[in-house]
Amino acid sequence: MDKMKSFNLKKLLLFGGNRRNEDGPLFSLALTAKKRFEKVIIFTENLHLDLPTGNGQTFRQKMEDGKKEGLELVVTQEISPQLLKEYIDENTVGLLINALWIVKQEVIDLFEGKLFNYHNTRLPQERGAAAYSWKILSQSNEGALTVHKVISRLDAGDIVKQKKFIFPEKCRIPADYYKYIEKFETSFLLEFLEKGEQVSIQQDESDSIYMPRLNTLANGYINWDWSSREIELFVNAFDDPHEGASTFLDGKKLHLKKCFVSNNSENFHPYQAGIVIRKNEERLFVAVKGATLEIREIRDESGKNCLTQIKLGQRFLTPRHLLEEAKNAKVTHTARGIKIQN
Repeated sequence: MDKMKSFNLKKLLLFGGNRRNEDGPLFSLALTAKKRFEKVIIFTENLHLDLPTGNGQTFRQKMEDGKKEGLELVVTQEISPQLLKEYIDENTVGLLINALWIVKQEVIDLFEGKLFNYHNTRLPQERGAAAYSWKILSQSNEGALTVHKVISRLDAGDIVKQKKFIFPEKCRIPADYYKYIEKFETSFLLEFLEKGEQVSIQQDESDSIYMPRLNTLANGYINWDWSSREIELFVNAFDDPHEGASTFLDGKKLHLKKCFVSNNSENFHPYQAGIVIRKNEERLFVAVKGATLEIREIRDESGKNCLTQIKLGQRFLTPRHLLEEAKNAKVTHTARGIKIQN
């Protein structure tokens, strides 16, 4: 661990965007930073601009308010030395937050060691994307906020600030985890921007784990052969702010959320898995291997809640070929859009 000097920040370049249905972390940090620093410039792309924020406005609409507060916006499909040269001087620091660009070495070199990435979980144990969906599946309650130097390898630069903690048991779905870290996310990042690099810790490659990006509609298909706990975790992993885990009922595609293993469970045989055994106005009870699942939200592809329309004895089933395709689907987010390859 090496001690590092603070940097004299006057100009902040932020690259990326917010999480879905939130005002942060990028926009909320930008507004707070603008009160303290001379210039804050946001570099983003259309994918992030079209995401909804906390009040339902898109990030694009939110930025109209941001401009009134003095924030500057650059919309671009790529970040290149030619684009950035006019914005960078000796008092400039760059911070990536949910950025979709692959940063090339010539861009890294422009910042002379002052380009950083914010990763909202542990490093090196949770490299990659969709960290909170993977965290739910692996049942890990260990959390961290991390800032590291940007190098050519993804999420592999030296750690310059990290806050570790344990998530409370009430965190079940991605939105729960995001809400928890949101309470101290902005202050964590602002402290880094004000104080600079206080440590430099090389990541231990023997502890590194990389998991790829997920897309709910491509990867989130329920396998009804799994155990009750495995299905519960899987549905949780694709719950809010995502569309919900997918399956079919009489050939109609549905999205499930708010899933719990019922306390009042029977020891069902695997052949009974997916059959609706009981229902009321608010909940559906479904047989799965060894137990009963309680499901509180089911939506069709238009987003309409159709839980009350489902009948006793109907069976949820996901075609085998879709389960295989879901595992093979490779998801890439770029400034030009989302690409899914099978």
